[in-house]
Amino acid sequence: MPRLSATDAARSFSELLNRVLDGEEIEITRAGAPVAVIGPPRARFLSADRFRELVASAPRVDDEFAVDLAAIRREVEAPREPWPS
Repeated sequence: MPRLSATDAARSFSELLNRVLDGEEIEITRAGAPVAVIGPPRARFLSADRFRELVASAPRVDDEFAVDLAAIRREVEAPREPWPS
C-alpha cells in the first residue's frame, strides 16, 4: 500500500482522491507513523432479516396509490435516452 505524509496528502489532495477513485488505498502518515488509510467506500449490505424488518415497518400502500402513480407517469415525459452516460 502506498504511503503519503499528511503534508503531501494535503498538498495533492485532488490527485489523492483520483487515485482512490481508481480503487487504490493510501496510508497517511504523520512523523512517519501511520494515522489513517484513505480508500474507496466499502459496500454495506443488509442481512435478509434486516431487509424484512425494514419492509415490514414501511407504511402500507393505500388504495389510491396505483391511481396516483398512473397519473404521475402520464404527466412525466419518458427519457429520450434510457441509459444516459
